Amino acid sequence: MTKSALSRPDRRMLVKKLLIASFLFLAAGALGAQQPAAPPAAPQQTAPDIAFDVEEPIKMPPDLYLGEVAGVALNSRRHIFVYTRTGADDGSTILEPRSARVFEFNPDGSFLKEIGKNLYSKGWAHSVRVDREDNIWLIDNGTDEIVKLGPDYKVKLILGRRNEPVGERVRRAGMSENRTVPPPRPGYFFEPTDVAWDAQGNTFISDGYQNSTVHKFDKDGNIVKLVGTQRGSGPGQFSTPHGIAVDARGNVYVADRSNGRIQVLDNDLNYVREIRYVPSTPKGYVAPIPSFGQRPDGTYNSLWPNTLCITPGATQYIYTHSMIPGQVQKFTLDGKLVGQFGTAGRKPGQFGWIHALSCVSENELWTGELLNWRVQKFTLHPERTKPTGSR
Repeated sequence: MTKSALSRPDRRMLVKKLLIASFLFLAAGALGAQQPAAPPAAPQQTAPDIAFDVEEPIKMPPDLYLGEVAGVALNSRRHIFVYTRTGADDGSTILEPRSARVFEFNPDGSFLKEIGKNLYSKGWAHSVRVDREDNIWLIDNGTDEIVKLGPDYKVKLILGRRNEPVGERVRRAGMSENRTVPPPRPGYFFEPTDVAWDAQGNTFISDGYQNSTVHKFDKDGNIVKLVGTQRGSGPGQFSTPHGIAVDARGNVYVADRSNGRIQVLDNDLNYVREIRYVPSTPKGYVAPIPSFGQRPDGTYNSLWPNTLCITPGATQYIYTHSMIPGQVQKFTLDGKLVGQFGTAGRKPGQFGWIHALSCVSENELWTGELLNWRVQKFTLHPERTKPTGSR
């Protein structure tokens, strides 16, 4: 047996150093797991704050309440549709209590009716959109289904399939046992997030939480293409695609949230370019609402871009937003920041986790919030907006 070249004290010192190094490595790994990584550096853009008027138009009847407002949309008659995470009034449940109801309101915000009361696709509300023919689309990430209702409230199209609520077939039970997420399949979803359409009637869906994919269907609901089958940060890959919109030319814009970018695809879902922007938080900023945590460098996990919409009209703009500090940004289609408005809080004109964003026109936006359980209507006044740096 060969005698060690190190003396006993030296060996003890070496072991001590190795233990300390191992502890520091593990601690750093734990901190890294707890703190979300900052998105890649983006060109810093500045723009003026946009002046606005704000209303809270929704009027609920006695003993009926909004919960977390996941989606809001208007049709051509300016009727307002709100998809909200309020519980079922009949206590109905299959696996868990249902947390999705759709309310319709008159243009003045007065309550009209609840629609789709016993709809099988409703489980956990995520978004509602209205297309150019006034069809109402419900995106539900509790049941993995997207359902199209006609203006007469009848079911016109069903995309995806709700998992069978029996025994070993229940996928979420499998997920709770740390089983591997099954690979994405064309035409199926795993917690979808949003829907948009082009002028030809093709439907584009962001499938955003468990899968990180984008689907294209034709006007009859036939699957055309699926991209992003492997989660990642490269071109054509996604990490939590949380919103989707289509411009007049048919280009597709994806709020690729965990990658901190808007990814722009052509109509065949090929990568074109991306828009990056890092929301700024003042040094020493303390969020007046629950935040998503601070990184070691003091910045916040803003969850930008959380969702997005594109304005109608000859000149189109993108509106998108951060969750923290709670600000809406206006961009040109090529990614130039034009302006922004809002901040975190509970007062009118402030935001508590915006989840719904609807572009009625360039200067009329509707938002829905999770923390404040409300819908706000913003009328923007760019003519009153002061240039950057002015007083």
